[in-house]
Amino acid sequence: MRLSGLASGMDVDAMVKKLMKARESSYDKMVKNRTRAEWKQEDYRAISTKIVDFRNNKILAYNNSNVISAKTAQISGDTNALTINKTNSSAAGNLAVNVTKIATAANDVYTFSNPTNTLEQLGFIVETEMVGGVPTPTNNVSAMINGKKITVAKDAKLADLAAAINANSGTLKATAVFDASGKLSLAATQTGAAGLNVAGMPNIGVTKTTITAGADASVTVNGIDYTSKNNQFSVNGFEFTVKAQTIAGSPSIISAQQDNNKIVDTIKSFIADYNSLMGAINSELAEVKSRDFTPLSSDEKKAMTDDDIKRWEEKARNGSLRNDNTLTKLASELRLAAVSLIGGIKDEAGNSISIGITTGSYTEKGKLILDEKKLRAALDTDSDKVTSLFMDNSKGVFRSMSNSSMSALTDLSKKAGTSLVSTDLTGNFRSDSILSKEIAEMKGRERAMLRRLSMIEQQYYKKFTAMETAINKFNAQAGSLKSL
Repeated sequence: MRLSGLASGMDVDAMVKKLMKARESSYDKMVKNRTRAEWKQEDYRAISTKIVDFRNNKILAYNNSNVISAKTAQISGDTNALTINKTNSSAAGNLAVNVTKIATAANDVYTFSNPTNTLEQLGFIVETEMVGGVPTPTNNVSAMINGKKITVAKDAKLADLAAAINANSGTLKATAVFDASGKLSLAATQTGAAGLNVAGMPNIGVTKTTITAGADASVTVNGIDYTSKNNQFSVNGFEFTVKAQTIAGSPSIISAQQDNNKIVDTIKSFIADYNSLMGAINSELAEVKSRDFTPLSSDEKKAMTDDDIKRWEEKARNGSLRNDNTLTKLASELRLAAVSLIGGIKDEAGNSISIGITTGSYTEKGKLILDEKKLRAALDTDSDKVTSLFMDNSKGVFRSMSNSSMSALTDLSKKAGTSLVSTDLTGNFRSDSILSKEIAEMKGRERAMLRRLSMIEQQYYKKFTAMETAINKFNAQAGSLKSL
């Protein structure tokens, strides 16, 4: 039980606080150092997520052949016989396409003599169910279309049957049309020779049935025959849909060409992403530490507004990654990889041709600038050489930058515990990283310091308690002497 200076008249709590304040300053310093380490780890994570995004979401996507080596197709000859759906980067040469048959859907038409009658009256089979072991008629009729049952009320009409079929067309793979003249038309929703399988249509009440079988599409491409149930074909990287038979003697000629517009758009996007990452890295490397601003202790925060705390800590965090070795190395390697782009390509005579990519001023530290007109001219000269600068498997820019980025991410993961694949700014840190271990050790020392401070505080109170007890005894003895 603590005494509060009743005998001595001293403010014991205030005196203990003053005595502890000097010692607690050492603890505050420990917390501030740990806070700096945590801020640094968080800053590493922030830049790491940008590197992950650049490598995994940008570079790897640009390195896809269908993006940087995009091609488009041209049709000559009979241009009405087919349309191009897609042209893959593997598309090459010319295809001479003769369309001999278009895929069609099967169609059955039933003509009823009394179309206003109910389905039961028209001869549709009434379903039965077992009641007490005896087959008993129900109030429904049914039919089978492509192996699936369609059920409607027996007193329904043909129009009702058509509506029920259309409501379930996805399951039945068929649609229906009915007109007042008494015709019910069933059509397969898919083209091809597989046809339309209908069972359960009445033998009575139907005066005429017309069945039209479905057919597969057939084409001849450069002398080779192909068939398709849905009018779509994929040959040599070209994907196309046939629409009509080819005019005799005038085949449709499909030829592949580089899609320069898409290539230019891809390179423009790459340069924007590269400049964004380099700007972020250079900003971290050049950020000056604010030595006059340190992390705030809990007591210091109590004397400040939230806005003041925010502004103070923004300045206190500055420069945590200044001149970081890993980021310096990555920036250097990315700039080095970009040198091949600045060098451009060579024509057949060995003359250099710019692809329109240059660097900014020295102060812009590796920023790339694009002259789109020169890029298009280089693509017109030799698009394969231009795309090879980016996509070459051994020394292409994309491969080099991807490797350098992964190397940096690996170093950052070991150093700060950041992720190799995540762009989550709130993700957990690896506990076995250098910074994670340092922070854990700092927290351990802080806990030990708190225990020590608690013991010292208790010792102070014990001393003051002993003093108060002694004073009380002295006062009691003095009072006894006066009473004698």
